Parts: sequence; C-alpha cells; structure tokens
Amino acid sequence: MTGLTLIARLRDSSRRLAEVARSGDPSQAVLVGGAVLVAAVVVLALLPDRAPTVISSDAASAMTATAVPAALPGLTPFVPTAPIQFAGRVTRTVSVGDAAGWGQVHLWINDGTGSLLEISVAPQSYLRQIGCPTLDNARLTGTGFLFDPTRPGAEIYAKDVVVNGVTCRLRDDEGLALWFNPTQ
Repeated sequence: MTGLTLIARLRDSSRRLAEVARSGDPSQAVLVGGAVLVAAVVVLALLPDRAPTVISSDAASAMTATAVPAALPGLTPFVPTAPIQFAGRVTRTVSVGDAAGWGQVHLWINDGTGSLLEISVAPQSYLRQIGCPTLDNARLTGTGFLFDPTRPGAEIYAKDVVVNGVTCRLRDDEGLALWFNPTQ
C-alpha cells in the first residue's frame, strides 16, 4: 500500500468518523477524537524522516572547509588516568549508599606512611559474585585510579585488589565498573 493510498483511506475513514461525531453522542465524539489522533500518529510514523539530499562535488568540497574543530572551546579533552599501586592493611570497611539501594564498599587502608587511603571497591553483591575473599582486617595490594588528584584525601577507585593471593577484578583499564558488564 503506497503512502498516497493510505492517506486517501485515512481521509475516507475520518469523514465517516466525523459523521459519527456529529450524531450528538459525547462518548462517540471522544472515540472519534482518539481514532483521528491514532490515524495522525500512524501517518506521521510512515512519512520519511527527511527528504533525500543530493550533494554536488562543489558542495562536498565546501563542507570539508567548515569541519568542526577537534577541540571545542570550554571542553576539556579526556586524558586517561594512569593506574597507581596501593598496599596495606584494611583498618575500616564501610558500605556507602546501602540506604539508597546501591551499596558500595569503601576501605581505609594503612599503607605504613601514617595516613589512611580510602579505596572505593565495589558493591558487596559483586564481590560475592566474583568470589572475592573478605576484606575486613585483610592485608591487600592492588591498583586503582585517582580521578581527582587535586583534592586532598580523594578516594582511589580500585581496578583490582589481591587478598590472600586471590585477585578480584573490579574495573577495566579506563576505570569503568565491571559489575555493570561482568562479562569482561
């Protein structure tokens, strides 16, 4: 069925519906209005989203001259963060966000320098799923990302932790959480 045939049929149907609407019954008028709305949506859905465009070779060469610059003003280019190493004994374990339903395990480790490092690990459910040993009072090593090096005491987002010889993979090379895509 072509678009013109469909439009002609919809026009005939809308005339018949208009006759029903003029009959004076308010419930019929509501039904007619709904039917007209549905018909309009169907017609709009079948129309092409844009007309085909023909670009001459002159226009194509002019387009390359106005290419978008690689760096736009006001935007900061993405610079990957190099992973850092950490090691120490876990002195405190907290599950942040449990009340909100997205609990994230955070550890504070004593790395022997006299200060504590906060490590954002993963949801407890993901740690159980991958068979990660308990982290309470454990001695662990790992790698992670410090995404905000300008903030004193900023947490490290763990890429992996090693506890009792077991490696728990938590994030990919870009720092994205594996629990959102555990097939990696």
